[in-house]
Amino acid sequence: MQTCDIKIIIVDDNRVFLEGLAFYLEELLSYKIINKAYDGYEFLCLYNLHIADIILMDIEMPMLKGTEAAKKALIKNESLNIIAITNYKDKVYLTELVESGFKGCVFKSNIYDEINLAINTVLEGKLFFPETINL
Repeated sequence: MQTCDIKIIIVDDNRVFLEGLAFYLEELLSYKIINKAYDGYEFLCLYNLHIADIILMDIEMPMLKGTEAAKKALIKNESLNIIAITNYKDKVYLTELVESGFKGCVFKSNIYDEINLAINTVLEGKLFFPETINL
Protein backbone atom coordinates (compact mmCIF):
# COMPACT_ATOMS: atom_id res chain seq x y z
CA MET A 1 0.00 0.00 0.00
CA GLN A 2 1.39 3.39 -0.95
CA THR A 3 1.48 6.08 1.72
CA CYS A 4 -1.00 8.25 -0.21
CA ASP A 5 -3.56 5.42 0.15
CA ILE A 6 -3.13 5.11 3.94
CA LYS A 7 -5.89 6.93 5.82
CA ILE A 8 -5.02 8.35 9.25
CA ILE A 9 -6.96 9.96 12.09
CA ILE A 10 -5.05 11.95 14.71
CA VAL A 11 -6.41 12.49 18.24
CA ASP A 12 -4.59 14.89 20.57
CA ASP A 13 -5.70 17.70 22.87
CA ASN A 14 -2.57 19.73 22.03
CA ARG A 15 -3.72 21.50 18.86
CA VAL A 16 -0.27 22.82 17.94
CA PHE A 17 1.25 19.35 18.17
CA LEU A 18 -1.67 17.79 16.28
CA GLU A 19 -1.48 20.29 13.42
CA GLY A 20 2.31 19.92 13.19
CA LEU A 21 2.06 16.14 13.07
CA ALA A 22 -0.73 16.29 10.48
CA PHE A 23 1.37 18.57 8.29
CA TYR A 24 4.40 16.28 8.60
CA LEU A 25 2.42 13.14 7.79
CA GLU A 26 0.52 14.68 4.88
CA GLU A 27 3.02 17.00 3.26
CA LEU A 28 6.30 15.23 3.92
CA LEU A 29 5.33 11.54 4.12
CA SER A 30 2.26 11.69 1.79
CA TYR A 31 -0.22 10.01 4.15
CA LYS A 32 -3.88 11.00 3.93
CA ILE A 33 -5.26 12.63 7.10
CA ILE A 34 -8.98 11.91 6.98
CA ASN A 35 -9.93 13.48 10.31
CA LYS A 36 -8.71 15.01 13.57
CA ALA A 37 -10.15 15.06 17.06
CA TYR A 38 -9.10 17.05 20.10
CA ASP A 39 -10.37 14.70 22.81
CA GLY A 40 -11.59 11.15 23.29
CA TYR A 41 -15.30 12.02 23.12
CA GLU A 42 -14.90 13.91 19.86
CA PHE A 43 -12.95 10.94 18.46
CA LEU A 44 -15.75 8.50 19.29
CA CYS A 45 -18.22 10.69 17.35
CA LEU A 46 -16.21 10.80 14.11
CA TYR A 47 -18.30 9.66 11.16
CA ASN A 48 -15.36 8.05 9.31
CA LEU A 49 -13.70 6.26 12.21
CA HIS A 50 -14.35 2.85 10.65
CA ILE A 51 -12.38 3.59 7.43
CA ALA A 52 -9.15 4.71 9.08
CA ASP A 53 -6.13 2.49 8.45
CA ILE A 54 -4.30 4.00 11.43
CA ILE A 55 -5.37 6.07 14.43
CA LEU A 56 -2.70 8.05 16.26
CA MET A 57 -3.99 8.84 19.75
CA ASP A 58 -2.64 10.76 22.70
CA ILE A 59 -3.20 8.76 25.87
CA GLU A 60 -3.25 11.66 28.34
CA MET A 61 -6.22 13.85 27.45
CA PRO A 62 -8.70 15.66 29.69
CA MET A 63 -12.22 14.28 30.13
CA LEU A 64 -11.67 10.92 28.35
CA LYS A 65 -8.20 9.40 28.28
CA GLY A 66 -6.92 7.73 25.15
CA THR A 67 -6.93 4.31 26.79
CA GLU A 68 -10.65 4.59 27.55
CA ALA A 69 -11.47 6.04 24.12
CA ALA A 70 -9.57 3.18 22.47
CA LYS A 71 -11.46 0.55 24.48
CA LYS A 72 -14.82 2.09 23.55
CA ALA A 73 -13.91 2.39 19.85
CA LEU A 74 -12.65 -1.19 19.70
CA ILE A 75 -15.94 -2.49 21.10
CA LYS A 76 -17.62 -1.10 17.97
CA ASN A 77 -14.82 -2.08 15.57
CA GLU A 78 -12.18 -4.50 16.82
CA SER A 79 -10.06 -4.17 13.66
CA LEU A 80 -8.94 -0.58 14.37
CA ASN A 81 -5.18 -0.03 14.36
CA ILE A 82 -4.51 2.43 17.17
CA ILE A 83 -1.03 3.73 18.00
CA ALA A 84 -0.49 5.65 21.24
CA ILE A 85 1.43 8.92 21.14
CA THR A 86 2.55 10.41 24.43
CA ASN A 87 4.96 12.67 26.28
CA TYR A 88 4.77 10.66 29.48
CA LYS A 89 7.54 8.08 29.31
CA ASP A 90 7.40 7.46 33.05
CA LYS A 91 3.62 6.88 33.07
CA VAL A 92 3.32 4.59 30.06
CA TYR A 93 2.87 0.93 30.82
CA LEU A 94 2.95 -1.70 28.10
CA THR A 95 0.38 -3.88 29.84
CA GLU A 96 -2.19 -1.07 30.04
CA LEU A 97 -1.73 -0.13 26.39
CA VAL A 98 -2.00 -3.71 25.13
CA GLU A 99 -5.06 -4.37 27.33
CA SER A 100 -6.64 -1.18 25.95
CA GLY A 101 -6.13 -2.44 22.41
CA PHE A 102 -3.23 -0.29 21.22
CA LYS A 103 -1.07 -1.88 18.54
CA GLY A 104 1.87 0.43 19.19
CA CYS A 105 3.29 3.44 20.96
CA VAL A 106 5.56 6.30 19.96
CA PHE A 107 6.92 8.84 22.41
CA LYS A 108 6.41 12.40 21.21
CA SER A 109 10.10 13.11 21.70
CA ASN A 110 10.82 10.51 18.98
CA ILE A 111 7.72 11.03 16.85
CA TYR A 112 9.41 12.28 13.67
CA ASP A 113 12.06 9.56 13.82
CA GLU A 114 9.73 6.63 14.51
CA ILE A 115 6.21 7.40 13.29
CA ASN A 116 6.69 6.12 9.75
CA LEU A 117 8.19 2.84 11.01
CA ALA A 118 5.43 2.49 13.62
CA ILE A 119 2.68 2.97 11.03
CA ASN A 120 4.21 0.48 8.60
CA THR A 121 4.89 -2.09 11.32
CA VAL A 122 1.30 -1.96 12.58
CA LEU A 123 -0.08 -2.15 9.03
CA GLU A 124 1.97 -5.34 8.58
CA GLY A 125 0.02 -6.82 11.48
CA LYS A 126 2.83 -6.50 14.01
CA LEU A 127 3.09 -4.55 17.27
CA PHE A 128 5.38 -1.53 17.67
CA PHE A 129 6.40 -0.57 21.20
CA PRO A 130 9.59 1.20 22.36
CA GLU A 131 12.10 -0.96 24.19
CA THR A 132 12.16 1.60 27.01
CA ILE A 133 8.46 1.30 27.78
CA ASN A 134 7.64 0.18 31.34
CA LEU A 135 6.33 -3.33 31.89
